Amino acid sequence: MTRDEERVREALREAAVPQEGQAEERGWRVVRAAYAERDPAPRRRRSAPRGVLAVAAAGLVAAFALTPAGADVREWIADAFEPGAENARQLTSLPAPGSLLVEAQSGTWIVRDDGSRRRLGSYGEASWSPRGINVAVAAGDEVRAVSPLGVEHWAQPTSHRVRAVAWSPGDGYRVAYVSGSELRVIAGDGTGDGLAAPDVGSTAIAWRPAAPTPHQLAYVDADRRVALMDTDSREVLWRSGKLATSVSLLEWSDDGERLLVVADGFALLLDDEGAAAVKGPVAGTTSAAALSPDGDHLAVVRSDRRTGTEVALVPALPGDRERVLYETGAAAGDVSLGPPQFSPDGKWLLVPWPRAGQWLFIRVADRRQVAVADVARLFGLSRPGSPFPSVAGWCC
Repeated sequence: MTRDEERVREALREAAVPQEGQAEERGWRVVRAAYAERDPAPRRRRSAPRGVLAVAAAGLVAAFALTPAGADVREWIADAFEPGAENARQLTSLPAPGSLLVEAQSGTWIVRDDGSRRRLGSYGEASWSPRGINVAVAAGDEVRAVSPLGVEHWAQPTSHRVRAVAWSPGDGYRVAYVSGSELRVIAGDGTGDGLAAPDVGSTAIAWRPAAPTPHQLAYVDADRRVALMDTDSREVLWRSGKLATSVSLLEWSDDGERLLVVADGFALLLDDEGAAAVKGPVAGTTSAAALSPDGDHLAVVRSDRRTGTEVALVPALPGDRERVLYETGAAAGDVSLGPPQFSPDGKWLLVPWPRAGQWLFIRVADRRQVAVADVARLFGLSRPGSPFPSVAGWCC
């Protein structure tokens, strides 16, 4: 037993069970004493000290979980830990082929697999065209098409701020976008802009790959139902049942047979006719999720007071067991991992860790981890409190 553990155990043994009116004062006294007596940790922590502190903090959380001060104590302990994966390195390359499309406060960026970066411009929402030839972006109340070198090909003004864009897969002949509450579709060369739906219930839109007819688009209507539209004829092919909460993401499998719907707190799968692919949500208590390219698994981010935050691989259909790819442990508290993103080949998973300023890459097959540090600085963000960069796509 290490010295840290002995001191914490001694402090806990000496602490009497608090009375109702004394719980907060006694709780803070014990926690502060244990923390003050610890040995200072080196700047680059090794796995053993971090593990010792995690054990000690887990014991303290358990000791105070039932007291009125429990919530404050757990919050204080989480703040005492330096968040993030160990051995994080500077970005030199991506662990899988392809390029990242990144949205940051400083603009829209492309990160190549060799680690090189290019700023496209002061844009907001962004979407790859097929094979990464071009990028559709939002520029205030305009939707634009730019090359990976930042050269603008065309711009279409609208009457409202552009809140989402999506370039159709396959032929790349259509770009869908949400302007205000309107769903609109324009040709890939910037012509033929037109209204597709006057009032949508979410900015989540997703083109269906490998559709029987081209240019089928999933969106959320004003009644909070997922709908599939043939955007050439404007015919609505089907609508799902009404959802109880708002939808944040729609994502198709590469074969166009399964549609992931991520709503507030859960994820579900629809088949190609809008019916539930499985009975009920495929993943609950979920803050974010992504569908693997083959459609067989979901990567979900979820938090639990007992286990902390974890990234799990959940089977899309019954028959396989879920696997935990990464977990922070209860002592770290709620670390608020961001939306996961599969690599184009489905072998790696990118999970943003805003509080740590890191990108965590996880290899699906064996859970190997590669952590990239100082992500905000990669995109010219140095001011504390700046929104953490988000990954809009991992292409080609």
